Amino acid sequence: MLKLLIIDDEEDIRTILTYNLSKLNIEIETATDGLMGLEKIRSFKPDIIILDIMMSGKDGIDLCRDIRSNKLDCFVLMLSASGDDYTKIKAYEAGCDDFANKPINIQLLTKKIDAIKNRLENKRPTNKIFSPQSETSNEIKINNDISIDLDSYLVDVKGEKHELPKKQFALLVMLAKNPNKVLTREKIYEQIWGDTIVSERTIDVHITRIRNKLKIDCIKSVKGVGYKINL
Repeated sequence: MLKLLIIDDEEDIRTILTYNLSKLNIEIETATDGLMGLEKIRSFKPDIIILDIMMSGKDGIDLCRDIRSNKLDCFVLMLSASGDDYTKIKAYEAGCDDFANKPINIQLLTKKIDAIKNRLENKRPTNKIFSPQSETSNEIKINNDISIDLDSYLVDVKGEKHELPKKQFALLVMLAKNPNKVLTREKIYEQIWGDTIVSERTIDVHITRIRNKLKIDCIKSVKGVGYKINL
């Protein structure tokens, strides 16, 4: 799933864009200013950024320059209430890929983002999560020592088979299907627990129990963000 980051200091804009663009099956996060946006870019690693120009602190033009100077591979669409040619020129000089005026035409912007999404997805190489044999055995291999059998709900570690409680098994599978990718706590909560109210330490406790039960160290924590499995 492609990832979209919305950086805008107007709460209404963030809410409206998130609501409408989430219908495109895109993972969305938001930031309220340029500095927070820079942190989210580093942790979230978006494929598409919608970036407002006029923000306090670090404005959109400066942030776009930072993105390009760091050679980050993402599509940047700039927003501005000022649609004059000078502003557009500055935005393109900073390295933006496209430009949209405020007030936003939501229908037009949604179509534009959908077109960008389709273009990026078509360019993406196909990365198989499952090994060739897993397509028939329904097995996920984390590495040469660890495999997950989705039919029997067993985890094989160096030839020794283990059973995990349902939530722990689902959490391990979710991480294994996204190797080397950081999954945010919010994403994990949403997929594994849904609307169930749980404590902030729930994920940490489950991860610790998985590590101790399987005696593995490939599950890594990313402070303040979430977890990932390293291959």
